[in-house]
Amino acid sequence: MNAQSKMDTLKAALTDWTDFDVAAHALAQALGLMPEDTAMREYKAVYWSNNSFGNLLHSQLEQLVAEGILEKLEEQYRWCSTYRLPARSLIL
Repeated sequence: MNAQSKMDTLKAALTDWTDFDVAAHALAQALGLMPEDTAMREYKAVYWSNNSFGNLLHSQLEQLVAEGILEKLEEQYRWCSTYRLPARSLIL
């Protein structure tokens, strides 16, 4: 990310409980897959219909929950404030 970029990290974007579609859009923006200057409503069909891209983003949110990085409450997600990256020796 360059110094002029205003894009939030996923952690910053999901500080509070966030509806699934907005969380998926934040993930897509954090990955550089969606323009940073767009609102979720501009791409609502991606998140509210059965398609490979929307399904991929949803499954990645669920994987982040499974890893303890995000928390989920019904259809909302937020960053887990107690998440810590495992020690390097556990990753290798």
